[in-house]
Amino acid sequence: MPKRKNTRRTTIVIDDQLWVRLLSYVVKKHGTAKKVSAEIEQAIKEYLDKQEKQPK
Repeated sequence: MPKRKNTRRTTIVIDDQLWVRLLSYVVKKHGTAKKVSAEIEQAIKEYLDKQEKQPK
């Protein structure tokens, strides 16, 4: 059995329309909403990587 990576459970407050857009995107991409957490994690990672590359 593969070792599970360390994770953190959290709660966010998000605009309803943005949430619907995200769910629609995930369902179109994966065929299910079960991958929402993975997509949110990837979006946060990409955002931070981009921000960290920008000069201050």
